Amino acid sequence: MLGKFKRLEIANICYANVSSMFAAFCCAKNQGPNFRWENFPAMMERHAEHWIMLADVKCQDKELAKLTAKQFAREIATTLISHAEFI
Repeated sequence: MLGKFKRLEIANICYANVSSMFAAFCCAKNQGPNFRWENFPAMMERHAEHWIMLADVKCQDKELAKLTAKQFAREIATTLISHAEFI
């Protein structure tokens, strides 16, 4: 189990990265021909594991940290595109 502060650390990493990617993709010139907002949450979920490794999150259960990051990333991405009414 991850502690409260470790979950907050992971959430902050995900918020920073998903928000940055969201802002970048809001600009049409950054969207490739296959880009779809419907695919954005899954794309962010795939990237989340790398963000945790790059941030060098210290915890005993690395797999749980990666899983938690994936869940946070998907939730954040889904919320952003929903509030922006992109889907």
